[in-house]
Amino acid sequence: MIRVFDSNSNEVYLAAEAIASVVQAGASSQWHGIRSFVKTFDGRTIEAQETASEIAAAVEAERKAK
Repeated sequence: MIRVFDSNSNEVYLAAEAIASVVQAGASSQWHGIRSFVKTFDGRTIEAQETASEIAAAVEAERKAK
């Protein structure tokens, strides 16, 4: 499971296989504490406090651990 914090600082746990894409947020979103947008295969979008590269690294580590 991958842990990210949403825009309200709530912990969100995602299966690595559930993540469809991660996009780095623009400068205006980062001012609000949002660093990336995580899209899942079920259609949800999570505004995450982690950067896209941090999430990608966590996904890669999860896949290697299996």
